Amino acid sequence: MPPDAYESTLAWLYRLETNRGIDLKLERVRRAAAALGHPERTAPTFHVAGTNGKGSTAAMLAAMLAAAGRRVGLYTSPHLVSFRERITVAGVPIAEQAVVEGVARIRARFGSALDLTCFEVMTFLAWGAFAAARVDVVVLEVGLGGRLDATNIVTPEVAIITNVALDHEAYLGHDLASVAREKAGVIKAGVPVVSGATGTAADVVAAKAAELASPLEVLSRDFALEPAADGALAYRSRAGTITPLTIGLAGAHQCRNAALAVRALELAPVFTPSPTAIAAGLAGVRWPGRLQVVCREPLVLLDGAHNAAGIDVLIAEVRALAIGRRVRVLFGVMRDKGWQSMLRALGEVATEIVLTRPRQPRSASPDALVSAVSGPVRVCEDPADAYRDLVATSSPDDVVVVAGSLFLIGDLLPVIDPTLTADAARERAAARLAGRC
Repeated sequence: MPPDAYESTLAWLYRLETNRGIDLKLERVRRAAAALGHPERTAPTFHVAGTNGKGSTAAMLAAMLAAAGRRVGLYTSPHLVSFRERITVAGVPIAEQAVVEGVARIRARFGSALDLTCFEVMTFLAWGAFAAARVDVVVLEVGLGGRLDATNIVTPEVAIITNVALDHEAYLGHDLASVAREKAGVIKAGVPVVSGATGTAADVVAAKAAELASPLEVLSRDFALEPAADGALAYRSRAGTITPLTIGLAGAHQCRNAALAVRALELAPVFTPSPTAIAAGLAGVRWPGRLQVVCREPLVLLDGAHNAAGIDVLIAEVRALAIGRRVRVLFGVMRDKGWQSMLRALGEVATEIVLTRPRQPRSASPDALVSAVSGPVRVCEDPADAYRDLVATSSPDDVVVVAGSLFLIGDLLPVIDPTLTADAARERAAARLAGRC
């Protein structure tokens, strides 16, 4: 493989992203799947949709299946540092050579007739990698919405809808019912559905499941994972009770995600992980950038909350952790997000907010965000400089919160963990080749 083949391949993908953007149409995805021999049918699949918590739920599913001895293919987005994080086999990101060769095969098959978007090519790259690796099971996270997402040509063992909140309104609609209809588009006729949706969204999901005669299990009504008397956690459903359990991810909200994941496994007859495997998978799951603690003095939390619902969950956790402590926030966001409401909410717990710019073409200028902050605010364009200064000037008792975008977390992880700098350098090289920076 030529030395710069990986960077050149990523650059081609990123140029495709710039040129084609987001274009939600399944007809061309189905045509491409047929032309490629239907790689999406290689292995049984769990399909995970929802507004927030999709990645955590997918990671828990993969961890429990792995603990049960299954060879798991996991497809998620976006990545934090390396593109290869999006596609893992048995917990290991695919090799750079696999990315190069997989994209080359797709390009060679279609030539100048290739009409797929960047995300669609990535999705076929994942399916091709899973087929080549002969995985036992695939855990597939929806990229955007559900009904018209490229992943939605699969017929899964179980469909999971984690929750529904406003996000990506330009594509999914400006009210919860509209967004819920898009998320509920992953429901297939007769296929079990596990849902954490509430209120109006829950009604939409229930109506779609009834229309397609798909068995529906609802979080808190049919199953739950809650604190037990001994301080651990207990899962309950019609299948029985599993306890004691612990979750390797921080935050009370992860109990909801874990319950969805466990119930999905119970409803898939081809997979019957033992309570021991379920307990081991949940305890050992790792998912960076979600209430991730990277320092204790000061307490530094990285959380990719990037919409109002995600910020609300983050704030609840910060309130519990920061009683009597100063909270300093580093915030960077994509300009198409609802940053006004996010910053207003963060202002209720923050002593100070520092605004920065994630290294992404779609990121918002921090100067444009200042008007949404009512309290003390500073601007620092470079995220690495902003992070170093904020941590260096914090006292051991302070709480430093980094939020607003997973892209911001990805910018900072190599600053925090030097072992990631090589992957970050490859990403920057690809971005330069693509003309993104």
